[in-house]
Amino acid sequence: MTGNQSNNNNQPRNNPNNRSKNNNNRRYRSGGRNRRPSNRVLNSNQVVQKYENLLDQHLVNRKKYFEYYDRVDYNQFRKLEDNFYSSIEHLRRFEANLEDWQKEYLQKKTERYQPDRTYSLNHELDPAAYPVEVTEEEIEDPHFTESQKEAFVLYKEDTEESVGTFEDYLKLKS
Repeated sequence: MTGNQSNNNNQPRNNPNNRSKNNNNRRYRSGGRNRRPSNRVLNSNQVVQKYENLLDQHLVNRKKYFEYYDRVDYNQFRKLEDNFYSSIEHLRRFEANLEDWQKEYLQKKTERYQPDRTYSLNHELDPAAYPVEVTEEEIEDPHFTESQKEAFVLYKEDTEESVGTFEDYLKLKS
């Protein structure tokens, strides 16, 4: 045996020269999950199942975030906030990466705002015969006061930007 081989066997385990051989953390590097994107296309049932799973995760994270908003210390709050925002990001990314046929199927299965057709069905009316069209002008903001509405009308022509410092404002005011 040469001198190098006998030295390798006699080296302690924590020797920095020998760490690559005895790295017990290799199996944990990936975080225990398969992080590689799958090239496999999800079928329609899998799309709905995954969407509902991500939505449930987001709803749980949202509930925790708002329940503990003022009750936890800074670090716990940051963790809750990160979980909340990352869950909605995962959900949006999932929706954005779907193919067109998957989006259509998901929309059909999870249509969130279905029109209330009870009256139409009870009176045997065709909902398509009475389309509802609402313009932006018809929608009123309940928090918009009369003085704000008047100010919009008064300053509609004013397109000039305000420029100056607070000291300039105080000079004008006095």
